[in-house]
Amino acid sequence: MPKGVHEHHLHGQSHYRWNSGRMVSSTTGYVKLRVGKDHPLADGNGYAYEHHLVWAAAGRAAPGRENVLHHLNGDKTNNRLANLTLMTRAEHNRIHNEERGRDEKGHFCKRAAGRLLDGRTHDEVPEC
Repeated sequence: MPKGVHEHHLHGQSHYRWNSGRMVSSTTGYVKLRVGKDHPLADGNGYAYEHHLVWAAAGRAAPGRENVLHHLNGDKTNNRLANLTLMTRAEHNRIHNEERGRDEKGHFCKRAAGRLLDGRTHDEVPEC
């Protein structure tokens, strides 16, 4: 019997890895759609990020290497066109560094709030 020709394997929706062509990337948290390997936005497995597809379907040019699509409300699964904006990588990093409590160089700010220092609790949060 030739290798791989077994009748007892599960196929399609019965298979445990079936995802109906839509999945959330485990590494990035972005939604990916199956578009086929020959699609210009597809990765090697034939999937493309949904927010890139929405942006392109609206007739807008795909972001270049120096630009990114930013989700305004922070929800990576909300890919409505009104929730997407094109910005430079520097602008994007600046926004997320502020959200994460980092300074303009990307370093974490030193915070003393809630820590026991010098035998007393410091509740104030120093500025970066």
